Amino acid sequence: MARFAEMRRAAAGRYGPNSQAVIFLLYEELLSMLTLLAAEQPSAVLSARVGELVPDIQRRFDSGGMTAPARKVQRTVSTNPTVIEFDRPTFEKYYRHPLERMGRHAVRMVDRLQMAAELRPGASYLYVVDDDGELWVWPQPHDLAEVMFTRVQERSREVTRVVHPMLVPERLRARAAGELVVVGSPERLLAVANLKSGHFRPTRECAVELRRAVERTIAPHDPADITVFTMPAPGRPDERA
Repeated sequence: MARFAEMRRAAAGRYGPNSQAVIFLLYEELLSMLTLLAAEQPSAVLSARVGELVPDIQRRFDSGGMTAPARKVQRTVSTNPTVIEFDRPTFEKYYRHPLERMGRHAVRMVDRLQMAAELRPGASYLYVVDDDGELWVWPQPHDLAEVMFTRVQERSREVTRVVHPMLVPERLRARAAGELVVVGSPERLLAVANLKSGHFRPTRECAVELRRAVERTIAPHDPADITVFTMPAPGRPDERA
């Protein structure tokens, strides 16, 4: 904890106290604390620190998360539960061919043993909860720093990376989407997930469906084994998009 505190002070001094760099370090510290707890190392100190980190990270997401206006490429097609649909012409124009060239597809997660076998502990994966409530994960992990830092990318580069609609290319519908990290073992997995998807823009209400899908998959020992972070509501759609 002291090492993380020292790194945060350095990052805050260089990038600012509410920068993405500080959020990244808080996220990393949270994953480290949860890894120790998942290893059946009960500790009041660790539990207390997790209890401090979760609201701190959420507060920082709320104040500095995805503030860019949402493009007019998604729409809510139903509520209770909320289901968001990505624009089909946009998908076909920008993402269909890159997806086919990759020769990969998302994997449906059915239980804890499969998740522990297919996902590397501590690595960040793109996920989508589809309109049927099934949890799909892209099998290739992303560097956590890459997915945590928000940055503008050129359109020409955008088609070379995986984006959430690629996980559900047939229906392009999601109850939730974002990044997922698991730590622990086949006996006990802990999950940290967020609703950070610039393509689906899931609302806070989507956290319920995300938690439900992860609970069904990992069968947690305790509800606290699943941590979900929401993102602030996007601005009004950019009419130029």
